Amino acid sequence: SRTPRLRAAAAFADASPYGTRMLRLVDFAVRWPAFALGPLSLDFPPGTRVALLGANGSGKTTLLSALAGQLPRHDGAVHADGRDVAADRAAHRARVGWLPDRPLGFARATVREHLALLARLFPGWDAAYADALRARLALPSEARLGTLSRGMGVKLAFVAAEAHRPPYLLLDEPTTGLDPLVRVQLLGIVRELADADPRRVVIFSTHLLEDVELLADRLVALHLGRLTADTTIATLAATAGGRTLPQLLRDEVLRA
Repeated sequence: SRTPRLRAAAAFADASPYGTRMLRLVDFAVRWPAFALGPLSLDFPPGTRVALLGANGSGKTTLLSALAGQLPRHDGAVHADGRDVAADRAAHRARVGWLPDRPLGFARATVREHLALLARLFPGWDAAYADALRARLALPSEARLGTLSRGMGVKLAFVAAEAHRPPYLLLDEPTTGLDPLVRVQLLGIVRELADADPRRVVIFSTHLLEDVELLADRLVALHLGRLTADTTIATLAATAGGRTLPQLLRDEVLRA
């Protein structure tokens, strides 16, 4: 017989108006000695492009880690594809493109070696696609990871997150510390890929309000582990009164 978790996941799949390609948090919460997040219940349906906003320590990285299947201990549930992520974290991670705030890798490995290693870990890895992304982002294949700049490291992490063409793309502050040209290039590629697959879910955290304007159609704001806003850009723009989107975000969303 099914466990309570699997029965709940099956009920979710039957009830979802979006089918099964969807991320969902159900009464999700974490409680640590110095920090608590939630409880949160949020849906991320197909085609969603969500910006996570909030100060350092608000819970953005914790939330993204949970959605990526990287957080084994928490209250409530994380659902993906109509299933509880806890039932098979490895299978979920294979369907997620995860760019953490600190990209990982062996410092002495070359870009080519790093991507070849990842190709062995992801069954859906497309080597030709990975190399095309690498070339487009002007990543030198023989450069060692330990010599890469912050911008080059983020580019490599993005190739690693995208090369298996995941339906869920989760990016933790991908543009922090990048020069303006690299930032616009990277967000433009993410937007292009999202446009090419209208069912893809993209969730990214940022401190740069201009990033929201470039990529997001929805924003979720956190403050000290609590949800303070969940709205669409269109809804927010209706209250503009001549203000730019960054001004609106400062005035209406980030006042906490």
